[in-house]
Amino acid sequence: MKKTQNTNINDKVEFPMLLMKHSKIMMVYADKSDLEVWSSFKNGDESAFNYIYRKHAAELYNYGMQVCHQNEWVLDCLQAMFVDIRRKRLRLGNVHSIKGYLFTVFHRELFKLIRKKRKDEFVPLDEMADEFLIEASHETKLIAQELSGERKRELEEALNQLTKRERQAIVLLYREELSYREIADLMDFKEVKTARSLVYKALGRLKEVFDTRECLR
Repeated sequence: MKKTQNTNINDKVEFPMLLMKHSKIMMVYADKSDLEVWSSFKNGDESAFNYIYRKHAAELYNYGMQVCHQNEWVLDCLQAMFVDIRRKRLRLGNVHSIKGYLFTVFHRELFKLIRKKRKDEFVPLDEMADEFLIEASHETKLIAQELSGERKRELEEALNQLTKRERQAIVLLYREELSYREIADLMDFKEVKTARSLVYKALGRLKEVFDTRECLR
């Protein structure tokens, strides 16, 4: 399985306005709500933009690499998204969850890019079974620190027996810690209960896989 690259996103995506030191930026905005940070950004505060970028760029990159495993595509899309958001800041509405908003926008733009890149292949996105394969990692809440390497591999294999949409929902809920409302928005569901049902179905399938494995031991 192709693994997500371990890269320093700040070295790959460059913005001339990112001048403040990381620790200083994080200290300034650490105690502010997302609504306050977003309002500062909309009002032209470049340090607020720095904070938003530095806090979320790496996790967006990792999510993008789970989706398509194309480093250049993910980086291009990520940079274009942040440039576009900065350019349109005065026209943007209020945001109470910056992470949820960025994931929704990035997901939409990345899939537009994927469709554009693959328009000549005539392969529907839902049929790309090799996409969104999960690499089990320590930051995933599903995985306890004490799990052995063998158990982690088993979990990874079990997760990748789910459908692409089920894997995506699991990643967004447990790894990225998005709410069901944010997952529904990102995945274009009309109702929150659809996202919740998808996660419950995925967890049920995982239980079946592990129960079967235990019976075969």
